[in-house]
Amino acid sequence: MSAQVAIGVALAAALFVAWNNGSNNAANAVGTAVGARVVSVRRALLLAAVSSLAGSAALGGYVTETVMRGIVRTEAMGSPGEVYAGMISVLLVTGLWTLFSTFAKVPMSVHVCVVGGVLGFGLGAGAQFVSWGRVLAIAVAWILVPPVSAGLAYLIYRVFSRGFSDESLSPLAVSAASFIAAATPTFLTMAKAASPLGAALPIASALAVGAAAALGVTYIWRRRVARGGDRVLEASRILLLLTVVTMAFSFGANDVANAAGPLAAVLYSAGVPRPVELAVALSAAGLSSGILIWGSRVVETVGERITILSPPTAFAAQLGASLTMLVVSRLGIPASTSMAVVGGVMGVGMARGIRAVNLRMLARIFTLWLAAMPVTMGGTYALYRLISLIALGTAGA
Repeated sequence: MSAQVAIGVALAAALFVAWNNGSNNAANAVGTAVGARVVSVRRALLLAAVSSLAGSAALGGYVTETVMRGIVRTEAMGSPGEVYAGMISVLLVTGLWTLFSTFAKVPMSVHVCVVGGVLGFGLGAGAQFVSWGRVLAIAVAWILVPPVSAGLAYLIYRVFSRGFSDESLSPLAVSAASFIAAATPTFLTMAKAASPLGAALPIASALAVGAAAALGVTYIWRRRVARGGDRVLEASRILLLLTVVTMAFSFGANDVANAAGPLAAVLYSAGVPRPVELAVALSAAGLSSGILIWGSRVVETVGERITILSPPTAFAAQLGASLTMLVVSRLGIPASTSMAVVGGVMGVGMARGIRAVNLRMLARIFTLWLAAMPVTMGGTYALYRLISLIALGTAGA
């Protein structure tokens, strides 16, 4: 397979994955807000598309690097043709499984598909190419993300819903919640150096952005309450829109790598300059278009079919999930926004009692998640071997 053909096929396959990822996982960013009747589906999807583009541009390179060569050491392989065949197989199998999940109206953990596919490729090429330590770290993150998100959502709901309803504490609670939602992504976006000097600018920027958000949100909230609005509902509605932006930002930061990582590996092997930046830009465009065009498909599942959401519970679920995902994105770990959001919705459901949670729907979601790894691993392994055999046969002829 020539480099030009490989780049063309990989680009088409990456856009296929990105589009399906956006259409399936848009619900992670907007499902809670739509389910709580705070914003219409159309406006929520537009907001999510723009925010995910920003997240992809700001943080998408970290996780893309991990998927590109952190799971399977593609640079150690002897032939670029192996990388072409393997990563194209990953993209095709991932895109098809995600499309199937979208038709089933299940929020799929696309990172599980991609990592499973990359592992299948690695095993097909030779187990010595697999970075087993990184695979273990990713697996641990997958295990931790849902309960951490659920725990954060539970605590946020308990603390802030009580603070919103207390007349003396509510201004402080609104300011604190908006500060956290705005300052966290700002800090993590800019924190690229660990030294005290390097951390000064990110900290100052986060404080400034967080303070501006706190002042603006609190002002709007006070005006709505003065006009007769309920202090808890008005606070939750305003903050929920802010956390939609935060969650969509973190979604772009982490999930763009599902398409960009394999594409970047192909571009790198073909000698294309700045492969990560180019792959992220192209994949981000596909991700956002998927959100806009077909993003409403899974919104109902996240927003209504796991637990009934009100503005306070939706805000807590969304903020807990987005904070979890922003941290793992900055660490370069390919974890799923679906896992985080489902965990957050579970957490606020549990806060109201186990009977408030649709356990049958959760079982359906987790079943497809568990099936994703073996299906994509086996499918990619088989497709990679098939493409390799065809390429060898063609070369021999």
